[in-house]
Amino acid sequence: MRRLLFFLFSGVLSSVALADAPTHHWLVQSDDFADEMSPIRRADIERMLLRNRLLLPRHVEAMVLPAQIAPASLQWPLAANANFIGFDYHGISNFVDHDARFPGFVTDYSCGTRSYDNAAGYNHAGTDYFLWPYPWLMMDQQQVAIVAAAPGVIVGKSDGNFDRSCAMGNAEWNAVYVQHADNTVAWYGHMKSGSLTNKLIGANVAAGELLGFVGSSGSSTAPHLHFELHAVNGDIIDPRHGQCNASADLWAVMQPYEEPTINALSTHSVEPEFVACGVANGQPEEENPAYQDAFEPGATLWVFAAYHDQRNGEITHFSIQRPDHSIWQAWDFDLASEGLPKPFYSGTGWDWSYVLPADAPLGMWTLNAEFQGQTYTHAFTVGSSKSRDLAAVAAERARIAVLLARCRGGNLPLSADCISTRHP
Repeated sequence: MRRLLFFLFSGVLSSVALADAPTHHWLVQSDDFADEMSPIRRADIERMLLRNRLLLPRHVEAMVLPAQIAPASLQWPLAANANFIGFDYHGISNFVDHDARFPGFVTDYSCGTRSYDNAAGYNHAGTDYFLWPYPWLMMDQQQVAIVAAAPGVIVGKSDGNFDRSCAMGNAEWNAVYVQHADNTVAWYGHMKSGSLTNKLIGANVAAGELLGFVGSSGSSTAPHLHFELHAVNGDIIDPRHGQCNASADLWAVMQPYEEPTINALSTHSVEPEFVACGVANGQPEEENPAYQDAFEPGATLWVFAAYHDQRNGEITHFSIQRPDHSIWQAWDFDLASEGLPKPFYSGTGWDWSYVLPADAPLGMWTLNAEFQGQTYTHAFTVGSSKSRDLAAVAAERARIAVLLARCRGGNLPLSADCISTRHP
């Protein structure tokens, strides 16, 4: 299997000893969430957009005034749906390639190599926002919406195309194209089939308005949003300012090059199951997290943590606390300890297993992770079905849902409790 599963390894963990060696891990490579578009396909899209713009009403033409999008005006192009519970839902696998040479000559806006090209002459022309840690499940459940980064007019749509692609090719994608007041056009690609806005070509959209849901249609290797911005003359605009892109940053909230974050911290009945592709034997397939938040004494507890933008030297301090807040297990984890080929990955997943004591105290336990100045917490219960404090867990999760709605990415400025502590 080419993606997500190829760096599996096993280790032996004691149920009582401190340990920092995960049982298995999953790593995102640069081509795990990637795409390409042939010159012919790109030319077809550009002709379609030109034709549609010529047919738009006169009042749309009156919008064309400024020379370019105002700096610091683009909004975050994703939004968590109400059914998403977690710390974060995304990672960024690839940026715009600023080196026109090919193949093998790659430079992103920060003079790094988080992009790609190919022998056919394609230089990656957008930013790829991938779903993580369960991309196919998150896609199927429509947990992450694609929203307009700026107000404008819909000048193109394509829908109804196969949306479980796992390989590069020349298939047509599902996409929405929005023209802004300065004639720049944003391309939102790889959407889930049938999820696109009902608004017609020529309709106005506001910043933050729903355009569709993340999918893997067209030439795509897994569910992600390909966000691409075009100037009036068709040139690619990279909205991120950096050492290798002198243009002004166009995001209302400047996005860091690396944003080390824990996306998920959870407990499970068995080890989570990942898939290499969203299709197996012609049938849809998705990950099986095997979530569980209530355990019996003596049961095996699986702990899972997923990150985006994890780098060697960034230490996570994990702990599992009993109901009286005493520490039952504690361990430190550093990506560097795994001896991996690279010092940085845009997405990772790790799990550990422990056997709860036969006399484990009944009540609410917590799994905690301290990482990059933030504390992440996940609550679970231990005890028989009659003694579990399920009501307390439900109340805690309700409180967490309110906190997440306020603290999730894009909602700025963050309050003090958002900055110091995150709950799933």
